[in-house]
Amino acid sequence: MSAGVRAIAAMGLVCGLAVMAGCNSTTPPAASVAPVAPEPPAAGVVGSAIGRELNASEKEAAIAAQQEAVDSGARKSWRGAHGSYGFIEPGPESAASGGCRDYTHKIYVNGRPQQAKGQACKRPDGSWRVTG
Repeated sequence: MSAGVRAIAAMGLVCGLAVMAGCNSTTPPAASVAPVAPEPPAAGVVGSAIGRELNASEKEAAIAAQQEAVDSGARKSWRGAHGSYGFIEPGPESAASGGCRDYTHKIYVNGRPQQAKGQACKRPDGSWRVTG
């Protein structure tokens, strides 16, 4: 075998080993991070006695409106598909209570009013979490 052929054969062997070395890598695959789902709104007072007569979709509407009201600081109304309805009156944010605000949720079921008071507190990221 000539020196030129040997050099080409040696170069081919080196390239082949380099390719194979990449296949035997011991580097662990990158860890996949599962996305964090946002926390659903808390039931607050809707989860108490005043929400017992609401069906699931009415509770959803009431809880969503309650969260919107405490987030915005503005009154929010809601209406269920079966005639129940209500409104939430949030109070001002209080520095004395550690950045919390009280709210009143009034619900009408079959024309009968029910009312409960709750509280929401501001998280470090600025969002509001209904606590009661």
